[in-house]
Amino acid sequence: MEYVSLLPPEIRAQRLQKKRQAVFIRIAIIVFILVLIIYAFLLVSSILTRSNLNSLREEREMIESQAAALTEYEVLFNEMNAAEARLNSAMGTVPVWSNFLLDLGLTLPTGAWLSDLTVNYSGDSGSFNLRGWSYTHSGVAEMLDKIETMDQLNDIRLRTSSETTFDGRDAVQFVVDAQLRSGPPYVGDAEEPQQEEDVQENDEGEGDD
Repeated sequence: MEYVSLLPPEIRAQRLQKKRQAVFIRIAIIVFILVLIIYAFLLVSSILTRSNLNSLREEREMIESQAAALTEYEVLFNEMNAAEARLNSAMGTVPVWSNFLLDLGLTLPTGAWLSDLTVNYSGDSGSFNLRGWSYTHSGVAEMLDKIETMDQLNDIRLRTSSETTFDGRDAVQFVVDAQLRSGPPYVGDAEEPQQEEDVQENDEGEGDD
């Protein structure tokens, strides 16, 4: 059964026009809402981008100011290094004689004693000559083994070892030659005691634990 409208064509045309207008209005509203959403999104993105840009600009200015300060420290650091280099060049790399003599005294065995000790040092190297006695050749050998453990000496050689008498007893007279190693830099040597104190404090702390 077909539905037959009894309305005049003019009224049907008006209703159809109104329906089309309603559809167009809905579409226009939807498009407007979409455009509004896109505009709001772009606005928020622009605000965030501007905020990030300002943050980056402030961070760059802060880094530039820090770089300027670091440049001043770099100049001071280079001047300090140059001063240390001049001081080390003036003072040289002379061995720490107090430590050297202390090590030598602790190294010599009880069966050996010294009659003469000669040290020549210039620039960054030197020579070492040691003369003394021992009652036996084995005592001389023990003395050499002990001296070879000294870090300050290099190329240690027994030049002579001859039997003789000393105080009415048979003895062995010896002469030892060696090369002196260069000492630590003057400035570096001044910093070593502080490092040793730090090591001792760490050891004490571990002992307490």
